[in-house]
Amino acid sequence: MSLPDELWRWILELGVETSCLTYKGLCCLAMTSRRLNRLSNENVLWSKLLSSDFPTHPSSFTSNASSKSLYQIRFEKDKVKKLLAERRGVLRIESQIHEHKRKIHEIEARLVEEDEKIRSAIAELKNLQNVRVASTALKVWQPDIVRSRQKQIVEHCSVPVDFRINALEMEIKLCKQQISGFFKARKDENSRLEAAKERLSKVKYHPLQFLEGGSRSGINQETVERIQRS
Repeated sequence: MSLPDELWRWILELGVETSCLTYKGLCCLAMTSRRLNRLSNENVLWSKLLSSDFPTHPSSFTSNASSKSLYQIRFEKDKVKKLLAERRGVLRIESQIHEHKRKIHEIEARLVEEDEKIRSAIAELKNLQNVRVASTALKVWQPDIVRSRQKQIVEHCSVPVDFRINALEMEIKLCKQQISGFFKARKDENSRLEAAKERLSKVKYHPLQFLEGGSRSGINQETVERIQRS
């Protein structure tokens, strides 16, 4: 601290110009001593930081306010914009998660429908196969009691047996293909759901937020609304 002010100014300006000294570093230096507090608050340093960190800041900022005050205003505005962008990102991913869940639910409902359809077709196919067996058995000699039962089975069938059996076999084959496709679609949709959940977890994960002053939602609603209007 025995260095003259001119040398300290040169060091601080060089640090800012070479990006070795950020606004955080400047604020930390300001807390070390009264002298560095005075030097680190000089307008020229914050003017350089303002131009460096916010090169596109509006020309309307060139008012009577100090560069440090302008930097604080711009920093707060930029922070709120980033927070709002992050919230939009979170909402977008949450919407994607909801859509993936909806699709999975829809696929599972279709799986239930196809399962019921194939069970019904298999049951009918078995009955028709019994009818065909009974119809064939009627062509050969059998005891009357057996023949009567098989005749009853055949008479209860009101559709062409072979034609209906072929149709049911095709339907069962199609159901199996549909079920296989739905299983694959559900697996793919579950993978997308897990990927979206992982993205959401990464977006929401901020390990340094408590070291930087607590929750990221610490900016009050009034500030957010003011920034949105500006």
